[in-house]
Amino acid sequence: MFLIASFNAIIFLILSSIHFYWLLGGKWGMNSVVPTTEKTGNKGFVPSALSTFVVAMGLLLFSLIELGNTNLFSSWIELSYFRWGNLLVAFIFVARAVGDFNYVGFFKRTRNTAFARNDTYYYSPLCLFIAITSLLIVITN
Repeated sequence: MFLIASFNAIIFLILSSIHFYWLLGGKWGMNSVVPTTEKTGNKGFVPSALSTFVVAMGLLLFSLIELGNTNLFSSWIELSYFRWGNLLVAFIFVARAVGDFNYVGFFKRTRNTAFARNDTYYYSPLCLFIAITSLLIVITN
């Protein structure tokens, strides 16, 4: 489980870094990471600096939770806290993979936008992978 938790932590660190990059004004990838409507191509929302910061910090926290399941912090924090944290991570990412039944997730109705295609091929499968591996860590740890 050490390798799986470490792999998940690296994924979260990369995702967190991308969000910090956007927070600092980076533009790479911005055209296909926010849901848009099929007819007009309007974005479903414009992420604020605060929301981008919160997501970046949350992903960083998720990385620490994953690393905590490797006993990295066992001399400071009891392992059971990290198990509960990982259970929460699994729940959040199952919910993200299922989606809102409109623009996000495996069961979305909007399918013909750049975001929808990326969500179908990359974002939702990644979320499901994270959910399954996080749950595996909880079960086997």
